[in-house]
Amino acid sequence: MTEQYWLVKPLFTGVFFSLGIILFFQLLVRLVLNYTTRHTQNVSKVDFFVGRLKLLSVIYFSVLAILFEYKSAMVHNYAGFMNFRLLLLIFIVVFLGFHSSFEIVLIDILAHLVFYRFTVLTLYHAAFLIVLLLILEFSIFLIRKRESQPVWIIPAAQGLTTIMWIVMHYYDIVGIGRVTVREMWFNIVSFLIMETVLYFGLSILFADNQQLISVTLQATTDALTKLKNYNMFHKEFPVIFDRAKQTDVDFTMIEMDIDRFKSINDTYGHLAGNDVLTVVGATLKSITDEMEDAECYRTGGEEFSLLMAGKNVEEAQVVAQDLAERIAALEVNYHGQMITFTASIGIAKLRESDGCSNHLFERADRMLYLSKGRGCNLITTDETN
Repeated sequence: MTEQYWLVKPLFTGVFFSLGIILFFQLLVRLVLNYTTRHTQNVSKVDFFVGRLKLLSVIYFSVLAILFEYKSAMVHNYAGFMNFRLLLLIFIVVFLGFHSSFEIVLIDILAHLVFYRFTVLTLYHAAFLIVLLLILEFSIFLIRKRESQPVWIIPAAQGLTTIMWIVMHYYDIVGIGRVTVREMWFNIVSFLIMETVLYFGLSILFADNQQLISVTLQATTDALTKLKNYNMFHKEFPVIFDRAKQTDVDFTMIEMDIDRFKSINDTYGHLAGNDVLTVVGATLKSITDEMEDAECYRTGGEEFSLLMAGKNVEEAQVVAQDLAERIAALEVNYHGQMITFTASIGIAKLRESDGCSNHLFERADRMLYLSKGRGCNLITTDETN
């Protein structure tokens, strides 16, 4: 079945096919984003240039490229899927960047070699795709360099495609032949329709994905410290607690509070206090990132919680001592005034008698307030108090 058959009966079947490609890709992207946001809090934007989304994109559009090569080989009509090939190439160059596009083009060339065997036409096909890729990349470079609107890619691509179909009408290209006037105009118009639908559809969906990431971050991440917030603590702590109970592993909890934080706000102002919270959050994150099975949260104004699976009280004390020393060594320069501070810490371990996560939390919280009550900048555990 050729592209022309899909589009003529009825014409807009090609549009729905393009939308289907978009929507299925969107479904896969959402699955990856949902997985990523559940397992990391570092996702701040939808980025198809690295990581899982890049891998997904290369695989998905490589499969499409192979499909188009297979279909055109089966019907012995190279030009039959030309518009879809062009749409695929334009999309990956605009939204995925040059490197991913080049990888997909190489896979397309290999697929063409498999289905068409090695002939001079295979070399023509490879040269055609690579030249087209370079032209598209150069066009996008010029649009971005001149800070033009991205939508200018539509007339740029349409002009390129129009030239291609006119050439295919007036010249008998080896392996393709000549297309009729009707086929030429049909493909020019249908490409414009599908390209416009594809571009705006993908732009809307990509913006929607970015909005999803932004909303998720706002709901799960503290804006100042970039740590998980209390909502995430309330959601994840019982799950981590139950897992530790079921697997019978060591599990400890650290509660930490910045000493005399109200005095910092009263003396230097709340913006200075925000700077203090920011550097403390970065310190906590650096320590947690160095450990396996550790999570850190901002659970109150100047209060933080660390959950550590696989660590006993002695190991948790080492972590707490390192944390206290790092915080005591911090300095915040606020308008030329150097602000120093310390932190009080409480540690509690999971006990068989703990029926729920609240029991462990309340014990760690009591240890924290014992540290503050004894003079601040201290560490108290539920085994040494």
